[in-house]
Amino acid sequence: MNANRTSGCEHPCKSAGRMFLNFSVNSKSPPGRIALQSDIAEELHMEGDAARIHQLVSLLVDNAVKYTPEGGKIHIFWRKNGKKAEFSVQNTCDTLPEGDLNRLFDRFYRADASRARESGGYGIGLSVAAAIVKAHKGKITAERTQDGICFKAVFPAKG
Repeated sequence: MNANRTSGCEHPCKSAGRMFLNFSVNSKSPPGRIALQSDIAEELHMEGDAARIHQLVSLLVDNAVKYTPEGGKIHIFWRKNGKKAEFSVQNTCDTLPEGDLNRLFDRFYRADASRARESGGYGIGLSVAAAIVKAHKGKITAERTQDGICFKAVFPAKG
């Protein structure tokens, strides 16, 4: 991926919002299984590769859907914080790995090997998400929350 190529992703918050709504409608989960919420700023601008930003949103929301238990919730945020644009996906989950959560971005890392069979993944989605964020001169982190986990990507904002 070439970080210098931009397609003028001027309103990623709006496209991320549409994508999030598509996830809630097209999710493989039964209706009502997971509560979906969004908090998307209207006046947020950044430059970047629109297709890669869409891929980032897809990877993080798909990850949240896979690991949110029955009756859990997912909350997506796009907001401006000073000269930064922050995108985050927060979800409830039953268990979190011990130690440094940023290991989740390591290629092929699995906190629990049995989850590979349950979720059907290969353990590369979060490493791809980290590569997308890095290519856009941003930083991605994973943090524990009161009842789950939050993946936060911070990018330089425009304007």
